Amino acid sequence: MTRSALWMSVFLGLLVSVCQNPGFAQAAAPIKAQAALPAQYAATAFGQSGAAAGKSFGLNIFVQELTSDGDVDELAATLKAKGQDGLVSALEKINDKGRVSPTGSVGTGMRFVRIRSTMDGGQHIVLATNRLISFPELYNATRSTSYKIGIVVLDVDKDGKGTGSFAPLCKVKFNKKDELEIEHYGQKPFRLANVYLQK
Repeated sequence: MTRSALWMSVFLGLLVSVCQNPGFAQAAAPIKAQAALPAQYAATAFGQSGAAAGKSFGLNIFVQELTSDGDVDELAATLKAKGQDGLVSALEKINDKGRVSPTGSVGTGMRFVRIRSTMDGGQHIVLATNRLISFPELYNATRSTSYKIGIVVLDVDKDGKGTGSFAPLCKVKFNKKDELEIEHYGQKPFRLANVYLQK
């Protein structure tokens, strides 16, 4: 495995596993370069803990283009060398490759998009981005300002139907063992149900 492919596997694999997606091990096929893009998915997000527990809302996920192997390698190397702030700075320079938005909202552009084909002919989709920090967060210097990454994971079958997860506040870092880690801010990711590809 080349260094680029190794970094790609580590970075993508971590995003998926931390989002509590056990299906990643089955998504070992190469990235599906022929994926039909752009594509738009709809889903229902369910809160699983904290203030969001029991609450739900509609979510739209728009996938426009993929992040290249070279860019994945560069982002992972930047994170290791410069930490999360360096990664955020790098993501800020990348054009949006997708968008995630609650129903009726403009939403947030996603700077990182990867798709892998699955054994059953479906797709495993990962989107990530640097999130906007609100003025109240900055003014009050809340702990949430350290959680600067948002991640969305979708697992869909050949018909574009499936499930997923949405983690809006994450912290990404290497630990003392030089292992990549993702920490969530105060709650489990939102569970995405009723995911389907919009025609």
